[in-house]
Amino acid sequence: GMATEAMNSNDGATATRLPSATGVLSLLAAWGMLLHARKCDPGLGRLILSLPFLAANLCLPFLIPSEQVVARACASGQFAWWSNFKIIAFCCNRGPLVGLDLKAFALVLALPVSPLEKKSKRTPASRKPASASPGRSSQLAEFSRKVVAKGAGLAACVFVLKHNALNVSNYVTDFAEALGLYTLLGVLEDGLGAVSANVVGIQVEKSFENFFLSASLAEFWSLRWNQHVAKLLKCVVYEPLVERAWVRGEGKARQRGKPSALRRAVATAATFVASGVMHEVVFFYVAGVMTGGWWTFFSLQGVFVIIESLLRKHSVFAGLQVSRWVKVPFTLGFLLWTGEMHFFRPVRDHGVDKAVVDNLGSLLKL
Repeated sequence: GMATEAMNSNDGATATRLPSATGVLSLLAAWGMLLHARKCDPGLGRLILSLPFLAANLCLPFLIPSEQVVARACASGQFAWWSNFKIIAFCCNRGPLVGLDLKAFALVLALPVSPLEKKSKRTPASRKPASASPGRSSQLAEFSRKVVAKGAGLAACVFVLKHNALNVSNYVTDFAEALGLYTLLGVLEDGLGAVSANVVGIQVEKSFENFFLSASLAEFWSLRWNQHVAKLLKCVVYEPLVERAWVRGEGKARQRGKPSALRRAVATAATFVASGVMHEVVFFYVAGVMTGGWWTFFSLQGVFVIIESLLRKHSVFAGLQVSRWVKVPFTLGFLLWTGEMHFFRPVRDHGVDKAVVDNLGSLLKL
């Protein structure tokens, strides 16, 4: 009887380990196919070979317990969205993975960073990461300082939100949560950027550039807020639409001439719609539901950016000079107002804000 129980116990232990072993083997097989895809020409063949790795990335966030809401949110953003977008862009001969050696390819794919672009007129196929350059140590120091500062800012935001110190208005709370999101993403992306700059020697792009100085919606989204993600959306959605080519070839985009204003507007709208879809995917991993709120928020931002551009070019407003002291608070206030309606409300309604604050509070011992 004891022998039978032991055998049954061993069988049970083997059965519980089997999915993990199968998952590891499946991931290794997917990685092998992706490595083979690197040797293929850009296009459909490369994409087909990459599909198993894309599917594996979609499954990885589920390995993190739902109680660890911050870790699951970061994993869903990194693997289900950013890493997969890098692979899709790579299949189109675009994006940060093009032209990298294997070590850099694996690092950029695994971390929420993109190599620093060299300011030249070369095509993406010939672009190389700035490795072992004189600026490496200075970038490491810069990113390290940012991690410390944003880490302190994140702790302050969590403390204030956890103890309801700003329980005055939804807009005040929204502002504190927006700062918390900024510092959390900054710690994640700047911290891993510092690691990549130090360990592997790849200089990486800055993700944030003083977003609080944005004088327009276009400036906020295209130049200052989370540029790592903005550039992935650009090379996966915007560029193929304006260039009328899924796969980028040597010089083909330039030969087609300048895209029309209508085509650029359609590409801009599609880019924000895609951003909304992927934000809803991240929300699903965290809350287990899609509300449509985040999709609405980002889709409308695309419409607002287009309207803003049209107003700027209109004869009535073309010569109008408005001080940045006016435009900056108006821009940030508009973002906060639209964010309250469609971004922050679903977070409150599903308790995600409280779950994130409690999770971070326990991690930071606050």
